[in-house]
Amino acid sequence: SFMAALHEFAGENEVETFAIKTRAKKGRMAGGAVSFKIETLIQLVEGCHTRFVNPVALSHFAKKEVDEYPEKLPVYLKNAFLAGAYALAKG
Repeated sequence: SFMAALHEFAGENEVETFAIKTRAKKGRMAGGAVSFKIETLIQLVEGCHTRFVNPVALSHFAKKEVDEYPEKLPVYLKNAFLAGAYALAKG
């Protein structure tokens, strides 16, 4: 059902690329099995590319290119916003 929802979302919103912040495979900030499976499903969306963005690149991008964040952007969506902005800016 998640895969179907991704296809529907991508189609309705004309999504061409998904941007995902890469995570460590070990350690405190490591991704869990479920999140890696979700990333795999995102990569399988037909007609969409998936771009993985390095956290260090996001940090540098934020410092140099992002003057401010949208006013009502929740803190937990900051990295998602940055990944999307990075993908749009870097093509």
